Amino acid sequence: MARLLRDAGYGEVYCTPHLIKGVHEAGNELVRSGAGELQAALDREGIGLRLLTGREYCLDEFLLDYLHDPLPLGDTQHLLIEIPRHAPEEMVKQTLFRIRQKGFIPLIAHPERCKLLEPPADKSNRNSFWNSVFNSKFKIQHSTLASNPLLSYLQEIGCQFQGNLGSFAGYYGDRARVSAERLREMGLYSCFGTDGHNVEGVKAILNHE
Repeated sequence: MARLLRDAGYGEVYCTPHLIKGVHEAGNELVRSGAGELQAALDREGIGLRLLTGREYCLDEFLLDYLHDPLPLGDTQHLLIEIPRHAPEEMVKQTLFRIRQKGFIPLIAHPERCKLLEPPADKSNRNSFWNSVFNSKFKIQHSTLASNPLLSYLQEIGCQFQGNLGSFAGYYGDRARVSAERLREMGLYSCFGTDGHNVEGVKAILNHE
């Protein structure tokens, strides 16, 4: 994976293992030491990647407890957070608001794959004359903000959003791909990530790029 990313032009990689209560619970020191050992191995092999640490936190009822000892992305105040597809909306709002109060910036991972954050379906005919006259980007943004109060709220309190490159490649199906394109047209994303879990997944994403 490291060689693939290096050859594709990447210079830095954030190592963000999942943190899910009862499933993936490696401590922060283990994450740091593991990244340090991997960095040393890459240096020995002459693979020019700089590894930075972080976590991908699951937004559940245990998340705030884990943030007594947070592991942000590198030297930033960003916390990478995944919202489960069927998380209660009010819990999402309250948890992310409290994280903002603590001085951290929630970076929402792959919102295009989260049912709660899906933009509304675009029912307009993009090939029509009037669509070519009016700014379709404005219509998509206006419709999303008006139709998805949760997405609007998260933007208002200062959350940021990370698009998943695999979504644009169709790796997670047409629904995620269409949602990703709409959110990108809306200008929602502040950054993009590979979400690479294995060699084959990284190859599929990079080949699409």
